[in-house]
Amino acid sequence: MRTQAAFRCFHETRLRKQVPALVAFAAFLSFACGGCLSNEYVIPKTELARLAQLPPEQRGQNVQIVQEIGDRRAEAIDTTQPPPPQENPQGQGYGPPPAGYVEEGPEAHVGVAVIIAPFPPVPMGPPLPGPGMGPRALPGPRGPVGAVPGRAAPVAPHGPRSPAAGGSKLGGGNSKNDLAALIIAVALVATVGMIATEGARYDGGVAMYPWQLVHLKDANGQEREVPLAQITPADVASASQAKVMDDEGWGFMRLGRRPLDRQGFAFKMDLGGLHSSSSSLSASGVGTNVQLGYFPHRTFGLLGAWAFSGGSDVDGKSYYRNNLDLEAQFFPVSVWRLHLGGFGHGGVQYANDASSGTRNGAAFGGGLILELALTTRLALTARADYTSAHVAPGGGWAGTEMFTAGVAIY
Repeated sequence: MRTQAAFRCFHETRLRKQVPALVAFAAFLSFACGGCLSNEYVIPKTELARLAQLPPEQRGQNVQIVQEIGDRRAEAIDTTQPPPPQENPQGQGYGPPPAGYVEEGPEAHVGVAVIIAPFPPVPMGPPLPGPGMGPRALPGPRGPVGAVPGRAAPVAPHGPRSPAAGGSKLGGGNSKNDLAALIIAVALVATVGMIATEGARYDGGVAMYPWQLVHLKDANGQEREVPLAQITPADVASASQAKVMDDEGWGFMRLGRRPLDRQGFAFKMDLGGLHSSSSSLSASGVGTNVQLGYFPHRTFGLLGAWAFSGGSDVDGKSYYRNNLDLEAQFFPVSVWRLHLGGFGHGGVQYANDASSGTRNGAAFGGGLILELALTTRLALTARADYTSAHVAPGGGWAGTEMFTAGVAIY
């Protein structure tokens, strides 16, 4: 008993030392993943090259841009208001630049109808409260409850403690389960931050005035401003980056986001329930999947996955299952915003329950996954997974089913 108590004390002490580090890591993730949506938008180089080949008066009709994440210096210009009428005394050229533009260039008649077309404005959410804006907690009464001045506070009688006292129901006080719960909390913080930024950033087409300034940066970091109508193929060849700002000139109107694009890095997290009716474990519980990986193609990707599940068996005793896998996902079917696919994974499972103790073994599984695209980079997900692991008592295989729902951020 003393050895078991000392072992438990050691793990609890180690866990307490890990908590500040995880809290600091969660704060860092909330800052790094929860940044602001910037006033700057990048024009991909392929799109810039396409625009340079168009007649100047057509270049602003549909420009593909990607919003940056960073500081916003000013609110976006309201493009729902029509621009003031412009006179063209010469009767040729691009016409004088609109009010607010300071660059000089050739004059002509521009198709301003592109800008004043009745595209609906994109609603903007209210600003998030800054740090320190919440109400301050009121101090509670001083001293222990029931204390009387001049007398010692009443002390509760000592009685036998339950072996599970002080521990979580999920893990029965197991430090590994408590640590897993902290990691899940950190992942939730990161997920919320990425939904508010990476998932919400604009990636699609806009309509802008051809005299909108484009900020071109070369390989040496030198930046210059060139109106969209005056960009040449030579400018495209020398530019390493091209940006436009929604708080300059007349701004631009959003025409619509691109469809869901998985290509690139991906982060996914989902929560749900687990069921097992194998001979080694008959139980239900809760589970979560956290995945990080890369999609070289819009329909195929590879992700590292961590799946954690736990609960109580039919006798009320706690258990957990901990999977570390490499998972392949494939999405061959797409209808409207719905994307249906399948996945398969393989790795190792760490299991612990009251009847068989702790063990580990190979684990393989797969299932179906459904995604509902919300933006170009954000989708809701639902998945059904079956996993068989070599963790049954006596060296057998035990199967579990997990049904979860969550989000995918690309």
